[in-house]
Amino acid sequence: MAPDELVRLVLASKLRGRGGAGFPAGRKWQAVADQLVPIKYLVVNADEGDPGAFSDRFLLEDDPFRLLEAAVIAARAVGAVKGFIYLRKEYPVAARVISAALDQARSAGWLGASFDLELVVGEGSYLCGEETALLNALEGRRPQVRLRPPQITEQGLFGQPTLVQNVETLCAIPWIVLHGAAAYAALGFSSSRGTKLLSLNSLFRQPGLYEVEFGIPLSEVVEQLGGGLRRGSLKGVMVGGPLAGIVPPELLSTRLGYEEMQAIGCAVGHGGVIAFADDTSILQIAAEVFRFGARESCGECTPCRLGTPRLAEQLQAASTGVPIDRDGYERLVEALAATSLCGHGRGLAEFARAIQRHYQKELQAWFS
Repeated sequence: MAPDELVRLVLASKLRGRGGAGFPAGRKWQAVADQLVPIKYLVVNADEGDPGAFSDRFLLEDDPFRLLEAAVIAARAVGAVKGFIYLRKEYPVAARVISAALDQARSAGWLGASFDLELVVGEGSYLCGEETALLNALEGRRPQVRLRPPQITEQGLFGQPTLVQNVETLCAIPWIVLHGAAAYAALGFSSSRGTKLLSLNSLFRQPGLYEVEFGIPLSEVVEQLGGGLRRGSLKGVMVGGPLAGIVPPELLSTRLGYEEMQAIGCAVGHGGVIAFADDTSILQIAAEVFRFGARESCGECTPCRLGTPRLAEQLQAASTGVPIDRDGYERLVEALAATSLCGHGRGLAEFARAIQRHYQKELQAWFS
């Protein structure tokens, strides 16, 4: 297939990025393909850092050649001459599997003179899941978020046009090439097409990794796939990582889709599904999310660097009976939302707003 034919195929499939943002993959491919320069890069984002998410790990360890095949297809489509797989440090088994697969792929002639792939193991920064911070890390710099524009499809790795896609997104490509764009677009619903991997945590009776079509109600994920909870009653479900909101039981009829989840102040994200029972308070969850957010902030934005730990302190104090000043709390959340360069600070603000929206009665006791 010609490169432009591959780009049109991905556009027609309506595949969206599975890393969290849900940006149309074909538009990224087209933007890189349109850059008329001799050197372009492909970067595979395998820095799966969201608590509760483990889909990329299974793909990397169980089917590495699907990823390598997808990378070669993507490189041909956009004109990339070199690729990097950026793998999180906490996946040593995946590192061994991918390294062996790369050696075998070179021996078989899949990789070589026209395009080659290199494995790079990260140093444990959660923020490297954000694509510009990841590119900085690949360049040997501090993993901080870059200002945009320029977009990385124009000036990315080492200043060259770069296509960044996460593991799950790329692993859909061989299926689309084999079966066609129309077959893929026929799966799912609304503007969320295809399938999504969901990682269900250990509170479910049937935890594990599931592939589902978009459009499945969250109630079906909880009750049928997960088999309900091992203990207690459901307090809520965090879908998509700690920067997404918590879905309360009364909204489990919501269907899994990017816009549908956004409409209730939550997100599909990377697909980690963490259930909470009624023995865990929203205050405990919120305090832990903001502690996590403060620890993983790169420190570039003042509201994120200073505001997030302050919010964590307020929530921790509230657990001992010290009320939170509502005006101050809301000003900090607003600053995070309005001035953060990346989705880390903005996501924390969205989380705060979502729990205020869905657990208002419980939160009333926090504030003075």
